[in-house]
Amino acid sequence: MKILGAVVVITASTMAGWIYSSLLKKRIKIIGDIIQALHWLVTEIGYATVPLMEASSKISGRIQGEARIIFSGFTEELLASKGLIADEAWQKNLAACRKKLFLHNQDWMILENFGRTLGNTDREHQLSAIRQNVERLKVQEEEAIKDQEKNEKLYRYLGIAIGALVILIFY
Repeated sequence: MKILGAVVVITASTMAGWIYSSLLKKRIKIIGDIIQALHWLVTEIGYATVPLMEASSKISGRIQGEARIIFSGFTEELLASKGLIADEAWQKNLAACRKKLFLHNQDWMILENFGRTLGNTDREHQLSAIRQNVERLKVQEEEAIKDQEKNEKLYRYLGIAIGALVILIFY
């Protein structure tokens, strides 16, 4: 019975380490998808001169992965808005997305600051703000890649080590 318990503890802690290390990859993917979506937003607003709600709707239809909920939720907030401006709809949507997406606080701050420029200025200023936020997100993506390279194996081995430590303490 003790052996079975030890196997369960090692398996659970190992899986926890693997899951956390996979979240590092997931963050890189989400940031990359958001960057791609912002590039599309530049195209829609800058070249096609599409209104923000329509551009967001088109992007939410094209974007793949978990980052889709940011733009689809924003579109829904704009459609259901009762006097909300674009910034308020963006911030409300980001608050709902925080629990669903694995991003760091700095990533969320960049997205929140980006929302403050939506619909508040002319087209050229919005395009400039989008490009600036893309650059900030690229820096975050690079940091996420470095973090993954540095810590991925660490989290995996740490899961195994914690399981072994628990077994040594209790058995």
